[in-house]
Amino acid sequence: MPALDENTKKEITKRLEGLKSEVTLVYFDKKTELNEQIKSLLTELSELSDKVKLEVHELESEAAKKYGVTDGPVTLFRSEHVKGDARFYGIPAGHEFATLLETIRMAGGELKANDEVKKFFDSTDGVKLEVFLTPQCPHCPISAYVALKFAMLSPKVKGYVYEAMEFKELAGKYKVMSVPKTVINEGKAEFVGGYPEDVAFVQIKKALGA
Repeated sequence: MPALDENTKKEITKRLEGLKSEVTLVYFDKKTELNEQIKSLLTELSELSDKVKLEVHELESEAAKKYGVTDGPVTLFRSEHVKGDARFYGIPAGHEFATLLETIRMAGGELKANDEVKKFFDSTDGVKLEVFLTPQCPHCPISAYVALKFAMLSPKVKGYVYEAMEFKELAGKYKVMSVPKTVINEGKAEFVGGYPEDVAFVQIKKALGA
């Protein structure tokens, strides 16, 4: 992914102006060919807003143990508004760059809480949502956004988004043939397609027998 041009930087700066609180991007690198591109992109973003901070760690670090990170490259989103575990595995390129920006905005205080959704997830034993996508897929951002939002709403939710081509082994495990694909609780249920929040919520509740 090439460096951000000046017009893009200006647009990003405008979109990040409304952050109400500090957002920390916690990045765990892995020596892949995209690793330096991801770090460069996150560094540029962190330089465009004084509310966006960047931490870079190795997979073998104490920080990785603290956050339960065993594979990468992965970016974790941390702030006072993030209640659960929100992660993006791989490079947020193509259509997913917008997902990255929107996730930062949510973590920075732009998250529109849904009390019904939050109450439901808080009452569960825990929900893991794994979304597989590709940068070229125009329908993927909505699925990524929903999983990451749900993870921000409740401490009981893990929202993990994967760039499918970078994580072929995991995608193969879940038989990902088309994207976006959302896997619930490590294979208990799944659905394919970019559904809006309310529809995705119904699918998840059905999977959990609610």
